[in-house]
Amino acid sequence: MSDLSLPSASPALPPTLAAAHHEILALRTALAAAGQAPPAATQTYLNILLSSLPNGLLLLDENDRVVLVNDAYCRLLGLPLPAAGLVGMASAELLPLVAAQLTDPAAFRAAAAAANGQQNPDPNYKVAMPLLDGRTLELDFISHTDAHGNQLRLVHYCDVTERNRTQEALHALARFPEQNPNPVLRYGRERQRLYANAAAERLASEVPADELQQIRARLHDLTTQALDSGETSRIELHSQGRYFNTCLVPNNDEGYVSIYMVDVTDLKQIQQALLDREKRYRDLQHYTQAMICTHALDGTVLSLNPALTNLLGYSEQELAGRNMASVMPAEDQPGFAEYLERIGRVGEEQGVQRVQPQDSDRIHYLLYHSVLVREANQKPFVIVHSHDISERIEGERALRQAKRAAEDAARARTNFLANMSHEIRTPLNGVLGMAARLDKTALNPQQRELVGIIRSSGQHLLTVINDVLDMAKISSGKLELNIESFNLCDSMGQAVQPLALQAMEKGLRFEGTPLRDSCPYPWVLGDAHRLNQILINLVSNAIKFTPVGGSVTVVGELLAETAEELTVEFRVTDTGIGIAPEKLEHIFENFTQAYADTARNFGGTGLGLSISKALIQQMGGTLSVTSVPGQGSTFAFCLSLPRATALAQEIPTAAYDTGALRGRQVLLVEDNEINRVVARLLLEEWGVVLDEAEDGPAALRKFEQAPYDLVLMDIQLPGMNGMAVTAAIRQHPDPVRAAVPIVALTANAFLSDAEQYLAAGMNDCVAKPFDENQLFEKLVRLLKPAAPLYDLAQLQALARGKQSFVQTLVRSFLHNVPTTLAGLQAAAAAADHAELARLVHYIKPNLIAFGISRALPLVAELELLTAGPPAPRVPAAVAELTALLQQVLLALPAELAAPELL
Repeated sequence: MSDLSLPSASPALPPTLAAAHHEILALRTALAAAGQAPPAATQTYLNILLSSLPNGLLLLDENDRVVLVNDAYCRLLGLPLPAAGLVGMASAELLPLVAAQLTDPAAFRAAAAAANGQQNPDPNYKVAMPLLDGRTLELDFISHTDAHGNQLRLVHYCDVTERNRTQEALHALARFPEQNPNPVLRYGRERQRLYANAAAERLASEVPADELQQIRARLHDLTTQALDSGETSRIELHSQGRYFNTCLVPNNDEGYVSIYMVDVTDLKQIQQALLDREKRYRDLQHYTQAMICTHALDGTVLSLNPALTNLLGYSEQELAGRNMASVMPAEDQPGFAEYLERIGRVGEEQGVQRVQPQDSDRIHYLLYHSVLVREANQKPFVIVHSHDISERIEGERALRQAKRAAEDAARARTNFLANMSHEIRTPLNGVLGMAARLDKTALNPQQRELVGIIRSSGQHLLTVINDVLDMAKISSGKLELNIESFNLCDSMGQAVQPLALQAMEKGLRFEGTPLRDSCPYPWVLGDAHRLNQILINLVSNAIKFTPVGGSVTVVGELLAETAEELTVEFRVTDTGIGIAPEKLEHIFENFTQAYADTARNFGGTGLGLSISKALIQQMGGTLSVTSVPGQGSTFAFCLSLPRATALAQEIPTAAYDTGALRGRQVLLVEDNEINRVVARLLLEEWGVVLDEAEDGPAALRKFEQAPYDLVLMDIQLPGMNGMAVTAAIRQHPDPVRAAVPIVALTANAFLSDAEQYLAAGMNDCVAKPFDENQLFEKLVRLLKPAAPLYDLAQLQALARGKQSFVQTLVRSFLHNVPTTLAGLQAAAAAADHAELARLVHYIKPNLIAFGISRALPLVAELELLTAGPPAPRVPAAVAELTALLQQVLLALPAELAAPELL
């Protein structure tokens, strides 16, 4: 038997197929016995019969070769047409073509093998064949022996996809009533129960017998009425505290009524709760002292509560349908249109509105809060909740006037003190400065006593001025930082450690990167207490606004360092509720929080971030925030703090001039001639090479003409003040010159002024009259010591005293470096980055060996520039490196004259 003749379990072949089968076999048997080909008429009849059948037919001979096949067979199995091309093909050749269309070819082959083994197969035995395209074919066969005893097999293929789907749908519909969680019943005209699902049986078991009898009697009556009327009806049944919406659907043709019951107990309870809540709302509206109304977006009054109608002197019926502006004073009515525009756009509004009651000249002030309500299937409207604050307004008006007067007085006092500070300190600087210079000259005892009196009186006057200014700072709330030497790493650890435990107790993941990982020497000058306060505030906020299961990450990182200062950044990241973009710019304002319900949900006053920002700004840094709603926020602040030693030591007064300033180029910008003389005498005594400028434009011209090691900048200059001059210097195209240290010389002693100077780009501030020791110390701290052109210590250590070895290397350097420099210049001119990178890599070990430390930053810069796209800075960097090495080439020949050490 062929593998293609698979059986299945389904009804027997259709009569048309059986008749066709017998006709085909009889015809072929007669033709075979006659030993002649079928006549044309018979062949035509056979072809018509085969093509007219909708199902596929395949006839196999005793050798399992195809004898006859129709086109429907090929169409069902997706085989190429015409089907006559398959005649004569062995079933073994046809089998792979059929199997390629099936979802499970292995099962098909097994079924085919089992069918082939049957000598007298059951004609009702059938097999389903699922195809890859989602269809299902059903296959059966008929076996026949011809007159010569040859076994012929007719295989029949039928598409049963739709039949199977219909049966599955019918089975699902049959299961529906039993699966329905609600009771389903069916009653006949003779009051007999024809059907009840499991839910109906369960309900009947829960109802007392007498009550169940009453319910059944009512259902019987309703059944009769429904059959008589022929219309579907609905009622509500109540039993044991439960409510059922019941639908009766009559079927008059078959004489029964289907009853569908839906438990609506929860819905009834919700409806009752809504009724109770509506009553409480009406009672609240009626009895509350607050004034409540609703209006449409065009201002039309929709409703008012008695408190508001009593104030206005109208009834609710008189105001309903009128515009709210009609109860306002005439001068306020134009502004009502702007209010309607804002409430429609923003959705919420609060403020104070004036109203004028009927037949009254008195104006009332209402503190209102309006909220726009948008609900489905109804027009938007506004709920307004207000209180009469008329009496408070009069009191507050008087209080505001008093407050405004107090603020004006405080502002005038502050301005007066600032001006007094400048006007007194400026000449006092000249007096004390000149007295100090005079005290260093040759004086007789009486003259020295007089100078001493001048200096003592001046210092006493300065002390009085400082005391007055300190009192002004306290009264105006201007906080000064307590600057001290402290360890940044310790400060961060002290601030974060208790909060880490708090986060873990809440169920948060607490992670971080301590500052010590990137900052090996973290001693700085600053206010450790205030830094702790900032960190504690930011981390506490992160913990507060992060839900359980989230994380908080605290990172301290060193961004940059110089010999004078450290620049560090602290970042606090959480996975909390986040902040909407439109709220970010306001969260640092006093009493401001990101959302209206923040205080209710999380607590807090909204002052923490504004305090942190003020403290960070006072330290010369910036506080920033990035946030994504629902994902979290990151608060970061960056500070540049002066370096300090673990045990800060003061320079002894008697020997503060160490000679560290000798030869340094300093530009003094000062409009007061006496102050210039004082500074000149002092700085020249320290060996400083001083240039002077009387105003800002003159200072910028001098700065363009020559490089300076430091700039002493007066603040109050005519026309262009010191901060504007500093900003212009910081914009210089040469980054090295733009970074020149700038020290403010100011007569303004308020700490906020000093912060303003630092924010403008100055490095430090010295108040007039300045202390010589303090000025010298600050200048030395800001000025880097000039590095030597070269240092042969490394080569000498390697030579172990063999000066000839050192000199040999020096000669090699003098011989080879000029060629390398020429190559660097040529590569830079040609923008040949590959050659430039090669030469930089070639010369770098020589620069290290010869201790040419000033060249290494330029080499590092060129390595970075040549690793990327063409940069305009490359030629300038090559020129600077060439100029520096030319100086080394001029100085190195002196080493060739050094004597041999051994």
